[in-house]
Amino acid sequence: MISVDNKPANAAPRNEDFTIGAYRRLLRLCLSSYTPASYGRIPWGERFVLWRHDCDYSLNRALALGRAEQEEGLNSTFFVNPHSEFYNLLERGQLAIVNELLRLGHEVALHFDGAFHATRSQEELHDQIDREAGLLEQFLGKRPAAFSFHNPSAFHLSCEDDSYGGLVNCYSRRFKTQVPYCSDSNGYWRFRRLSDVLSDASDPCLQVLTHPGWWQSRIMPPRQRVFRCAVGRARATMRLYDQALEDWNRENFAGAAASIRFLRSIDAKTFDALDYLWNTRRFATLFLELSRLHETQIRRVCKAILIREWQIPAAEVNGFLDQVGLDGLSLFKGVCGRSWLMTGEAHDETHRKWLEVRDRAAQGLPAVVDDVLEAGCVDLCARIESLAAWGRREAIHFDGLGHHEAVDVPADHRRGQHHAEELVVHGSREIAETSRDRWEAFKKQVEGMTGGARTQVTMAVG
Repeated sequence: MISVDNKPANAAPRNEDFTIGAYRRLLRLCLSSYTPASYGRIPWGERFVLWRHDCDYSLNRALALGRAEQEEGLNSTFFVNPHSEFYNLLERGQLAIVNELLRLGHEVALHFDGAFHATRSQEELHDQIDREAGLLEQFLGKRPAAFSFHNPSAFHLSCEDDSYGGLVNCYSRRFKTQVPYCSDSNGYWRFRRLSDVLSDASDPCLQVLTHPGWWQSRIMPPRQRVFRCAVGRARATMRLYDQALEDWNRENFAGAAASIRFLRSIDAKTFDALDYLWNTRRFATLFLELSRLHETQIRRVCKAILIREWQIPAAEVNGFLDQVGLDGLSLFKGVCGRSWLMTGEAHDETHRKWLEVRDRAAQGLPAVVDDVLEAGCVDLCARIESLAAWGRREAIHFDGLGHHEAVDVPADHRRGQHHAEELVVHGSREIAETSRDRWEAFKKQVEGMTGGARTQVTMAVG
């Protein structure tokens, strides 16, 4: 029985249930026992399932579920809210998603927000639903067959007629009494777990409610799923802004944050994260993240040189360097015979200055002011960009930021040395004796440095 007085029966959120993979398994399980039906054509007296979605947080996730359902052979009904605070049905991209759901064979219905209207009577409810149904018809060219309440109050649940405004009421008396119900409201199974319901398959018919925002690519708690939906929309909006200026050949004045723009085409996720930190003025965190990115970049560039130019197997290089604590400056000098500072306009004195700033920021010391940190962020971005350009010009053709097959091979790759040798891009499959000697000497000097004998590594590639 659907009621606001129902007490939750489950204490565990079962976050592992709410992935796309788990969702597909539920669809297959459902189809093994039930025949999908639509609200406009309910086969009363037969064994059917009404599979529906209340789209509260994300139409993008709705499309992901809609595609999975189409591939598995199940058609469902997506209830959309014209007054959603998480998406805009009039937005071109979002309306295109709804039309794509229709193209895939699904139904689109009305998710009615009674709180928006402050509905006080069933007469008002009739009129309000009729108007909003007409609105959806205007958007989509098709009048919806049904409606569901968004966050229903006790009054909404007391409205038990079969229809209002000409639309089937998903919370009617008939549904409440004749169609068992299972929902993932709030991002977990509050009453019955859907996999248990479908495995048992003892219900003669079933109404299943899922909210697309809860179903993600990986396991996460409910609040994180909503965060992903909301922040994803915000980032998409910023991309629209940047792209519009680019399309119209307008200047995109971003202030100092423009320093990071080169990352957008290389690693969009990293760009989004760092752009957020910059524009929220979290400079201490930003500076530390850029420092970490730069160190990682140097290590990846050095790995690429050792694998491609020295022709050392990838697994061997990764295994060694991943376990030695050598800073980027020393590592680059050891591999290239010169400082990475020579790849740009930076100098040792400036580098030492920013290392001190990094250490103070890491310790949370108050002397590091925002203006200094922001200047440091600008400098770090210039260094990262310069090293990236240098790496692309060199024989390795690698910026240290994007994907590199050999560099990204795990150190414990199960295919062993044979696979590692397959990743050598040029040269013979046999490691030249001079390269092997040079590699062994390099390892000894690195081990000496990291073991406490701070010997300067000076070996060069040539």
